[in-house]
Parts: sequence; structure tokens; C-alpha cells
Amino acid sequence: MTYPNPSTALASVVVDELARGEVGLVLASPGSRSTALVLAAAQHPGIGLHVVIDERSAAFQALGWAKATGRPAAVITTSGTAVANLVPAVVEADSSGVPLVVVSADRPPEERGVGANQAIDQRDIFGRFVRTAVELGPGEEHPDAPRWWRSTVAQVLGIARGFNGRPGPVHLNVAFREPTVTASHDGRTSADPYPYDHPGRPGGAPWSDIGGSAVADPTAVERVAAELARAERGVIVAGAVGGAAEIVALGERLGWPVVATAASGLRSTDGVVVAGHHLVAHAEPDMILRFADPGPSRRILELVSRPIPQVVVAESWSDPARTASLFVGASPRAVAGALLSTVEAREATEWRDWWHRADAAVVELLTEALAEGPLTEPSVAWAAGALGADLMVVASSMPIRDVEAFGFSVPPLVANRGASGIDGFVSTALGAARAFPRTLALAGDLSMLHDSNGFLTEYPPPCAFVVVDNGGGGIFSFLPQHEHVEEPHFERLFGTPHHRDLSSLAEFHGVAWQKVTDRAALEEAVRQAWEAKESVMAIVETDREENLAEHVRLNRLAAEKVASIPPPAPPSSPPA
Repeated sequence: MTYPNPSTALASVVVDELARGEVGLVLASPGSRSTALVLAAAQHPGIGLHVVIDERSAAFQALGWAKATGRPAAVITTSGTAVANLVPAVVEADSSGVPLVVVSADRPPEERGVGANQAIDQRDIFGRFVRTAVELGPGEEHPDAPRWWRSTVAQVLGIARGFNGRPGPVHLNVAFREPTVTASHDGRTSADPYPYDHPGRPGGAPWSDIGGSAVADPTAVERVAAELARAERGVIVAGAVGGAAEIVALGERLGWPVVATAASGLRSTDGVVVAGHHLVAHAEPDMILRFADPGPSRRILELVSRPIPQVVVAESWSDPARTASLFVGASPRAVAGALLSTVEAREATEWRDWWHRADAAVVELLTEALAEGPLTEPSVAWAAGALGADLMVVASSMPIRDVEAFGFSVPPLVANRGASGIDGFVSTALGAARAFPRTLALAGDLSMLHDSNGFLTEYPPPCAFVVVDNGGGGIFSFLPQHEHVEEPHFERLFGTPHHRDLSSLAEFHGVAWQKVTDRAALEEAVRQAWEAKESVMAIVETDREENLAEHVRLNRLAAEKVASIPPPAPPSSPPA
């Protein structure tokens, strides 16, 4: 097979190898230098290509899909500032270990540094935030060049998946000379047809099948087991562990409670503690075994800040309080599974029983309190988690904190908690919804406004957006700024009222909307999105000061309930 020009050959081989490497979704934004790439992607049967006007939104949509599926997703950009717009998504992918593949089109070497249009030095633009940065091209007329291109793409994808390290973003910078259209002469430039081809491995296999390892180191497992044997009243904190049932089984074997954070994917599993946010301040464990990041709850963060022995198992360094006495850099699922056959089984204890009795009592009390009256921000988080979504995408700031505290029965959850930014929320949700049609996205008003460009995508998937509109930055009512910054500075600098009607935003983007005040209306709006297979925005208008008071009320109720169920005394303490 021959190609009309070298750029077409290079782009076709790169895109084909991406498809062979199971990059099922590609997002692209309009541009000239990337012409050969987007044409190759649009014509490839194994690639699902979608066009998004804003490059930043395109990158976050790819990120959302990769987070939801665990598979690499790619974003294609043209040269110049287009590439720079990907930095926020790349930073999040780096922090959260997501295989995001950036394929940037670039000018050829002779056009760099000479003032050529739309030419910047983009070879290492992402710095240390990518696992690797590799340059290909321009298309070289050599019989082995297509094989080299395939090998490079396979290597980059293997690194994205975690080969020899942690999964994360990678950058493939591809230089193209004109013509970039499928012609040997485009009216401005010409090139000879490219005579070489390499069809790739038989059966659609990747050139090199490279992946990471989830095997737990036996020596590390033995060290963890020895640490656990020294403790009697331990607590397991499960962060974003992808619903690893091995962790729940380990808790049962040890006789320890498993505090399941909202991001754990375990809150619908029997035998876990779902109201840990309200319980941890009332207990005194003698050891903490933590899997992955502890989540956004300040109370759980205070728990893992205590000066007691702590074992942390995570794929990247996670010790914000600098209290870990033993850190194991490995897959939480793999380590928990290995520990199941290593640690000695213990009988059920009063310690674990107290956690479950207190948990059940708090859930019952708060469920009754949340079900009363009109929707509030906590009750939205509680209700949204129980509406039967296959996946929830939750924005940073207050939404993820409310889900942590009040979302007692949440499905698998995606949240950009690697770097905890509010940017890219709409796009992340739409990317996830391309993989899970029954997706519910919970956001605050500022997150929705910040990435409203995310709706500028072709063929948007159905997604139920539930938006809490409190007219600004609600989280600052819970931070020191609320007490120590006087008006008018607090409202202007932190409250940041936007004075926008989100229904107008929805109409502008052709998104159906409803303003809802009770649970029945919320359920109807979400059901409409899933049944009609369209995006719907359910807007819940709240007041920031009333929201603060409601949180105080609910936290007081929970604290009083837990105080009425005192935990058992430590074994060394004299009988009461």
C-alpha cells in the first residue's frame, strides 16, 4: 500500500496503532496541522472520534472516559496554544494515575524558532506531569519507518498503562510537513507519494503488548502482616480502590471495621461502614490500615493524622500528614488479596460490632432528617446517590464533601480529586457518560459555569446533571475566611456571586432543564435524562447561610447519636 504523502502515512500508522492498543475513544478539536491525524481517526473503524470545540474540554472529556473505563483515551490537538490548553487535564491525570494520551500535531523542525505561524516549542510542554514525552516525525522515507512508528506508539501506551511505574498521562508529539490532506499536491505544497507501509501484527494485535504489574511484593506483604498482628483495635480506611471486595474480606478476617469512603466503590457492599465521617472522631484505634487516598473528609483526614501506627498501601505516595509508619507502593487490591491468605483469622470483636451499630444508628437518624422538607445541599447528595445511577461524577469543593458525609449508598464514583480542581467538570462527566449511559453528575454552580464549553461537543451522550446553585462559592462558608474576612471583601473575593440564571445556560446549549425543590422532582428529572437519552440539568437553588446552618444541625444530630453508643473500653483499661 502507498500513501498520498509522508504525513498521511505517519498519521495512519499512529492512529491504527492507537486502536490496536485499545484506545477506543479519541477527542479532537478543529485545527490545520492536525488534519492528517483527525482524518485518519475519523476513517478508522476501531476508533470512536468526537469533536469538541474547546481543547481544554476535549482533554477533560477524554479524562472522564479513561477514569470511568480504566482504558487509555486520547486527545488530538493542532499546534501552538491548542496544546497548552491541555495542561489542567494532564495535571489531573498525573495526580490521579489516569492513562490519558496526548497526541499533538507539530510543525516540522525547519519551522521552529524562526517565527513561523502557530509554532511554539511544544516538545516538553507538560514537563514532569507526563510519564513520558516522545516525538515522532516528520514522515521519513525509509522502509522500516512505519515499524518504528508502531513500536513507539506501543511503548507510549504501555507507559500510560503503568509499565515500569504508575499509570498516567503521556505525550506523543508528531511533526507533520505539508501536505497534510490526502493528496500529493494540495495547491500550496507537494510531496511524492509515500511508498512504504507496515500493516501491523496479525489479528489487530498491538505491535508490543505492554502493561503494568498488579502483583504484590511478598516481602512487603509479610511486613504488613507483621504490623497488623500487633494491633487489636484497628481501622481500615478504603479510599479510591475501585470496589475492591478483597478489602472488605480482609476487614472481616481481622475483625476490623472498613470505613468506605465515597470514592471507594464499596458503599453498596455489605459489611462496610458508610457514615465514617460522623464516627471517626469518637473512636480511638491502635492502628490504621489505609488503602489509597483518604478522601476529602476533614474528619477522616484528622483520623489519619493521629500519632498511631499507620500502614498505607497506595500506588503513589500518599501521606499528607506524614504519619505513615509503613508505606507499600502497590495495588491496594493486590495487597489486600495477598493479605487474606497471610494474616490469621480473628473472631468477631466488640470493637468491630460498635462501629457497625453506631454506623447503622447514624444512617437511620440522618436518613430520616434528610428525607424531611425541601431539598438541601446535604439531602441532594443523599438522594442523588440512591437514584440508581451506574456511575456518579462528582465535582470538587462542596459536592464531593457532601457525598462523603451524606451519600450513604453511592454507586461507583468518578471525581477529579487528583489535583482537586473544579475545572473540566462538564467534560469529565460527558466523557464518563459515553461509557456509562446512566451517569449522574453532581456539581455546584461554579463548576458548571467554569466548564460550560464542555457542552460544545458533537453527539453529546445522555447525562443527568444535578446542579446545586447557591449563587457562588459555598465551600468558603465552611473555611476560616468566613469568620476572619469582613464584608464586603468576603462576598466579593470568596462568595463570588455570578448573578447568572443556569436555566439560560442550559437553553443556550440545548440542554433540557428543570428547577427542582423536592426529591420527587429530582427523581423525575434524572429519569427523564436516562429514559429520553438526553442531557438534563436539574437545578436546585439554595442559600449559602442556610446551608451552613443545616450542616451544623445534621452534624450535631449525628454527634449526639454516636455519643449515646459509647465504644468498648480498650482491653488494657480497667472495667468501668
